Amino acid sequence: MVIVIMFILVALGVPVTFSLGIASLVFFIQNSVPMVTFAQKFLVAADSFSLLCLPFFILAGNLMNTGGVTKRLFNFCDALMGHICGGLSYVTVVSSAIFSAISGSALANAAGLGSMQIQAMTERGYPKNFSTSVVTTASVMGPIIPPSILMVLYGITAGVSIQRQFIGGILPGILYAAFCCGMCFYYSRKFHFPKGEKFNIKRVWREFWSSIWALLAPVIILGGILSGVFTATESGAVACVYVILVGMFVYKELTLKQVLECFLESAKTTGSILLIAATAAVLGFCMTYDMIPQKVATALTASVSSPTVMMLIFTLIYLFLGCIMEGSAIILTTVPIFVGICQTMNIDLVYFGVFVSVLLSVATVTPPVGTVMFVICKKNDLTIGQYFKNMLPWFGMIVAVCLLIAFFPIITTFLPTLLYG
Repeated sequence: MVIVIMFILVALGVPVTFSLGIASLVFFIQNSVPMVTFAQKFLVAADSFSLLCLPFFILAGNLMNTGGVTKRLFNFCDALMGHICGGLSYVTVVSSAIFSAISGSALANAAGLGSMQIQAMTERGYPKNFSTSVVTTASVMGPIIPPSILMVLYGITAGVSIQRQFIGGILPGILYAAFCCGMCFYYSRKFHFPKGEKFNIKRVWREFWSSIWALLAPVIILGGILSGVFTATESGAVACVYVILVGMFVYKELTLKQVLECFLESAKTTGSILLIAATAAVLGFCMTYDMIPQKVATALTASVSSPTVMMLIFTLIYLFLGCIMEGSAIILTTVPIFVGICQTMNIDLVYFGVFVSVLLSVATVTPPVGTVMFVICKKNDLTIGQYFKNMLPWFGMIVAVCLLIAFFPIITTFLPTLLYG
């Protein structure tokens, strides 16, 4: 009943956090659970050290878009690859991958870097439907390539190492970028997309030195995590300090006023995520109280014996939920149920966390509630119908990547096993 109420409220347009809270409140009243428990579960969920990295990564992405870091990343990639046929499409994919290694968010990719990419492609004569599609698809790498906000939420919910997930996301991120480049190659040859300026080693060298501080950011973040110098949570703070110093004192494009505006915008985004996390924790208590995770796990494991088939079921569930709910809410409400199934069927929890992050990254670009979809449509005067028609071939590519990761867990588990055993 609680789940039905939640979905009805979401369908009626009630904000997710209120839908979760109202549904949970009905459960508390019906089962005479003390209301003080509601408040306790709500507050304890937000009181988490690991959650601190969320505002840090969100802030780092906003600071990069404001402080000139994003622009220099794009210019360097353009100097390196812009001269080949359809070069700007490859530039879009590679620059998005580098940006993703700092921001951890698909929305930050689309809102900041995406606008610059689409404008550059339009000016060089690329079709609008292609440029918006490749930018949209590339932005999905935000929560896949570490650091990832979705992986942080999963790690906290499932009690799984965030650091191992970050390492596990590297190869899936590279695989996704390779598939994106494959699509760009196909369209570039088919439609003879324009070339940029002739390759000039002096320009490449100049843009490299101009962007060296921006390129060092993901190296510092991932290098620090891999070497154990700082934790995944601390890496977010390091990223923010680094981007502020580079933006204010090296590139000199970031003012104190802009820093304060980035803090305010990041606080708003963080607040909405924490509200969802808190109310989802209350809903999770309701399901645990009624032993829903155990019942679902028993029912599924009794009817499905193959881990591969179970992963396909998870794929369908998460792709469906991603069409109607926000990613963080999906993780916080479903993971407590599915973790038990994974343990029963010997599905690696680090692998499952990365896989869920990939699927929910896809949810940011699918109708009807994809956040990236709305940003792209709003900034480029596209209707949802036009957007969906343009994205159909790219959706096929995205699903192919998801299936590869589902069928071959070693893509995710290889690096964590190699580094940590």
